[in-house]
Amino acid sequence: MKKLLAAIAVLGLGAQLMPADAQGGRHVLSLDDVEITALIDDVATITGYTFILHPDVGRTRVTVLSQTPMTTNEVFEVFLSTLRVNGFAAIPAGRGVYRVVPEALAVGEAGGPASGPNAFVTQVFSLDSFGAVEAAQMLKPIIDAQGQVVANARSNSVVVVDYASNMPRIREVIQSLDSADRSELRTISLKSVPAREMETILVNLLGTQDGNVRENFEVTASQTSNSVIIRGDAPTVARAVQVATELDAAEPTRDNIRVISLNNATAEEIAPVLESLAATMADQRGPAENAAPPATIAAHVESNSLVISATPDTLLAMERVVDALDQRRAQVLVEAIIVEMSDDTARELGVQFLLSGTGDSSTPFASTNFSRSAPNLLALAGAIIDPDIGGGEGGNQFTNAAINSLLGVNGSVLGFGGQDGDTLFGAIINAVEQDTNSRVLSKPFNMTLDNGTSSLLVGQDVPLTSGEVLGNDNSNPFRTVQREQVGVKLEVTPRISSDSTIRLDIYQEVSSVDDFIGGGFSPDIILNTREFRTSLLADDGEIIVLGGLIEQTDSTVNSKVPFLGDIPVAGNLFKSEGRSNTRTNLMIFIKPTIVRSRGDAQSVTARNYNYIRAQELLRAQEGEITLDTFVDEVLGPPEASE
Repeated sequence: MKKLLAAIAVLGLGAQLMPADAQGGRHVLSLDDVEITALIDDVATITGYTFILHPDVGRTRVTVLSQTPMTTNEVFEVFLSTLRVNGFAAIPAGRGVYRVVPEALAVGEAGGPASGPNAFVTQVFSLDSFGAVEAAQMLKPIIDAQGQVVANARSNSVVVVDYASNMPRIREVIQSLDSADRSELRTISLKSVPAREMETILVNLLGTQDGNVRENFEVTASQTSNSVIIRGDAPTVARAVQVATELDAAEPTRDNIRVISLNNATAEEIAPVLESLAATMADQRGPAENAAPPATIAAHVESNSLVISATPDTLLAMERVVDALDQRRAQVLVEAIIVEMSDDTARELGVQFLLSGTGDSSTPFASTNFSRSAPNLLALAGAIIDPDIGGGEGGNQFTNAAINSLLGVNGSVLGFGGQDGDTLFGAIINAVEQDTNSRVLSKPFNMTLDNGTSSLLVGQDVPLTSGEVLGNDNSNPFRTVQREQVGVKLEVTPRISSDSTIRLDIYQEVSSVDDFIGGGFSPDIILNTREFRTSLLADDGEIIVLGGLIEQTDSTVNSKVPFLGDIPVAGNLFKSEGRSNTRTNLMIFIKPTIVRSRGDAQSVTARNYNYIRAQELLRAQEGEITLDTFVDEVLGPPEASE
């Protein structure tokens, strides 16, 4: 019964503490020592928000007293302040939904942009000159008890989680700490130890702190002056200077041998350069210094290393030279496009006639026969006169000749002929028109190092007769033959300048077998050759024309009977005429591409590989071994790019 009366009393008190004035969108809160759930209920009614409460929230009692009416936003800010005083925070959980949780849980869910001064937010502050670890220690006293500050020594930054109302104060403190550069800068000239070696020692010794990279500490080596530049806070710089001075105080003659491993250059190529350098430095020494032993340089081919024994100053000079020469050389992919288009047109028109008597005929013999006209009219006449002429196992010789000449006819053949008593007559008109269009495309390409020479040959070795001797009665005959490479040849030497302009020394040859001349056992061969040898400049990825040839050839061949062939109109019956037109267009284009990195090499390789792969997929048949399968089986799958 007592519990029921207590509950009624609480409900009555809650009814009295409801907003006293809600006219015009303004509200008055007057709550005295009530459970926080009553305040949350009132705020939910005023703002329309939904609140999800943590189990620990219901055990808290609060007091909120106001005499001045407030707007809805002001009521919500008072509510957030009340939560903050009692160790709670409201975390957005959706549109119009908030979760009321203890501050310890709210820190892990703090967002970026602030939704009010009493909301938990997260901000990252980057420092330029002040150390992040020291800054985090100095910020802890001004951060809320439930807030957090974390230092990132690698990026020299601090991450702060706190109420939005406290962030301006934290920002001012960080700016004041980071406003001045408190680091020191020292330059140390070295006499015995190489600058690059001293840089490695100092970074490994003083560049880390508790396993992390020490912020605000840098060491840079100057190989030209053999010195190191140290930058950092005063104590660390002082320790670095002390270590460098003690190491450099060692007697220089104690270490006069170096073994330098090369990554890109070849030891056999670098050794002569260093020998010339050592000889020059020896000539420049004074009389007192000539007592030093001469420098010796040896190349170890198996490990691609240089073994050098020399005085300290000579060693330093040689190390600088090796470091400058042992750089990764760029490569150049040279792609050539050869385009050859030809158009051949030929027209032939010939007239042949025959009038002859046979036996005792008094008809005279008259005939026209031209080598450019077909078929052979005389062979046809012989076959017509008597099929048995020249008979034997091979048949009529004239008949065989007539058939062969008819088989070799091109174009249209019109004719008539016959025999009237002892008179044989006939006429043939042969008209031919030929048109041949051809286009040859080829793309030779190769890749080579900068200042290196590469060559490509795709073709055949064609035998050419260079000499022939026949003995008496054809005894002991012999023939000498030399072979000529016929096909596509590309030889390139690229040189890359500092502005990525490429000088190309190019030799390009395109050759082919055109025709055979002569007869017998080994006819001679006619070769077509197109050759370019030039030097030019091109930009990276630019397509330029290397050279070309545009050739036009027109020829006309007339065969006619003298005087009769010159008669207008009727003279066409006594002549044969042939016309031919040949036009050839040949162009060669070059595209150089600089390949400096692994990514560039993968890009140009993928472009050509995907082209071949696409062509294979267009013609692929079921069951065939694809290019991808073959490459995976032979070379293994490609490594994933980093």
